[in-house]
Amino acid sequence: MGQKEGGETAEPKPKVNKVPVSEWPVAPGDYYVGNPEGCVAVVTLASAALIKPLLENRNVALCGECKTENVGIEKVILNTISNPNIRFVVVCGTEVAGHVTGGCFKALWEFGVDPETKKIIKAPGAIPYIEAVPPEGVERFRKQVQMAAMVDVEDLGVILAKIEELAAQDPGAFGEPPMIIKIAEKVEEKAAVRIPLMVSLPPAVDSMRKVVGDVEYKVRLLTRERRLTMGVYSTRHLGFALGFFAALGTLFLLLLAGLG
Repeated sequence: MGQKEGGETAEPKPKVNKVPVSEWPVAPGDYYVGNPEGCVAVVTLASAALIKPLLENRNVALCGECKTENVGIEKVILNTISNPNIRFVVVCGTEVAGHVTGGCFKALWEFGVDPETKKIIKAPGAIPYIEAVPPEGVERFRKQVQMAAMVDVEDLGVILAKIEELAAQDPGAFGEPPMIIKIAEKVEEKAAVRIPLMVSLPPAVDSMRKVVGDVEYKVRLLTRERRLTMGVYSTRHLGFALGFFAALGTLFLLLLAGLG
């Protein structure tokens, strides 16, 4: 117990409620796991060098990069709502050019996702679509956590101070159980339909099926991420082409006006 000025005994800080998490994290990605009871998840955007020193803080549950405004953000959502102990998300580090992932995180938390188009409302990124997380998962994320937007901040001391500030406000575990969303479940269901006569599998075969399912899930994510990333470059090239032809058209009209 500490001492206040004047010799008074300081009241110990009440212990906040924490819950055990057995199935977490649920989505693979470029991150490292810290303290499962930590109340802060840290996204370092394009700044990989920040990860390890931030992970040493006892209040950090997850810490890693996030470079895409679609698949990357989906993984952060899934790994956050599956751990009710996470109550804050710090988005820091260098902004990702073209994707504007940090700005999309902020827009997601402030405005949510259009349920019909799956697009993050008012997002500045090129392809800010959340397709793999259902609307209830997005809303759970927005209710469970508060976001600290520190885009382009790479000062380790400043970021650590913010983490400590947030940890001092930790309200304890979110009042609902972990929300587990696994994109690969549908693949496994289809596999089960293809072998209707198989009532049970030996442990080794069952383990192998889980491994194959996990690999298939990761391949699907990588394929989709590549498709979305290529879309950024396609859009950029289209913009250059349109600008080039517009300039040619303007030059042609000026030549015609001069000849007239």
